[in-house]
Amino acid sequence: MIKKLALSVILSIIIIAGLSAWSITDDYFGNRYGMLDARSYAMGSTGIFNELRPSAITLNPANLTLINRPAGLEGSFFLNRNEDNRAVPLYNSFDNYIDDSVYASNLNFYDDYATAGFVSFKPWKLRIGIGAYYQPLLSFDGDYKEEIRNNRNTDNDNYPEKIAVNTIENAGVLNQASGVLSLGFALGENSELNLGFDFGKLWGNTKYQKDILWTQWAIDTVGEGVLPDSIYKENVDWDGYRYKTGVSARINKRLGIGATYTFKTTLDRTIDWVKTYGGVEVSSTTNAKEDYILPSEFRLGINYQPRNIMRTWFNLEGEYVRFSEIGDQYDDVINFYAGVEHNIKYSLPFRFGFQATNSYLRTVEADNSIIVKRIITPMITGGSSIPLTDKLHLDLGFGYSWREYEALDLFRDSYYDDRHYTGENSYQLWPNQHITLTDRGWENPDKVRESNISLSTSLSYTW
Repeated sequence: MIKKLALSVILSIIIIAGLSAWSITDDYFGNRYGMLDARSYAMGSTGIFNELRPSAITLNPANLTLINRPAGLEGSFFLNRNEDNRAVPLYNSFDNYIDDSVYASNLNFYDDYATAGFVSFKPWKLRIGIGAYYQPLLSFDGDYKEEIRNNRNTDNDNYPEKIAVNTIENAGVLNQASGVLSLGFALGENSELNLGFDFGKLWGNTKYQKDILWTQWAIDTVGEGVLPDSIYKENVDWDGYRYKTGVSARINKRLGIGATYTFKTTLDRTIDWVKTYGGVEVSSTTNAKEDYILPSEFRLGINYQPRNIMRTWFNLEGEYVRFSEIGDQYDDVINFYAGVEHNIKYSLPFRFGFQATNSYLRTVEADNSIIVKRIITPMITGGSSIPLTDKLHLDLGFGYSWREYEALDLFRDSYYDDRHYTGENSYQLWPNQHITLTDRGWENPDKVRESNISLSTSLSYTW
């Protein structure tokens, strides 16, 4: 029965894999995946000291020889549901604030997978191991749709006319494939020291498209060939290397300490673009190349296993990210992770965790100045595990995160002023002539509320 349940879960994840999307705002820095291993994910993405699952080597390469097994293999699948609501302040006729009025709401899904494996052997008091893994590092996937309707009063249960449809479609992932080398030294009966090195190759291709398309109603109202559609396409290639070193030390039966340092990474980012306005296409004559920096990271954590009747793991970790290496506009940040696993009955563990991570949103103004905003994203997690055999485990992890921030309007209102294109003094698409179509800046930004519901499932086997 358990094996049938495990197969059903995995098949469900594969079937859902056709759905794909993510936060539309993070189009430059991308969306960081973190740990895709379901056990670590359920425990707040902790695992700097992890002796149980092969995917532990993705967070700390020194975990390879900490795992007291000659070989291991793991595959993970990940699914996320992202909801994005964009609102503007709503005022009454006396200019009193009433509430935030949502003008665009998008609900999307995205998925991905990761794999990891290792082998190790133990001559005398020394353990030597090598491993490899693949994981997506950053996701640039995203979908956004917004309908522009005129200001005709709604009567007889009719909607105002739709005059344009705005869409943004982003696709692509920054991939990481790494080789891992680890050495373990036995210091005593219940103590050991492990050192690890991670040599990673980063690559990827991402695509960005932003469209403003007038509806047939708008074209028929104004006339054929008057209203210009706008289509912008951008193609980006990524290439580079990433290095990490780590240490994991078992102090005694109850306490373990782990730490990693990820070096600053500079990627080659190559861009070409095509813009079509009113049927006229203009493209980049040469590929633009720039450096793209992933800042260095230092992560430190402890694992405590108290003397309980039911076995318990407690992880507490902190991460220091040097965003200041990107530019003077950025401040360094500290991320926080915590998680607990408690075996309740029949070897079925109860896992829960919490994390709070920092990220930046980057906006380029018309004068090419860069505006950055820091956002904190809290997340609560939980999950469990099904032991299919002594060596085969199915892990499940669930997460819920949320964030709220201000952002510029993705599509400026002045574009829908048909007087720019007709040359007339009055609107044809807007029945109520009192409207003033002006662009909103930081004095009147969008208020964006996002939430994510995610599922991670992993199947691991250790020899």
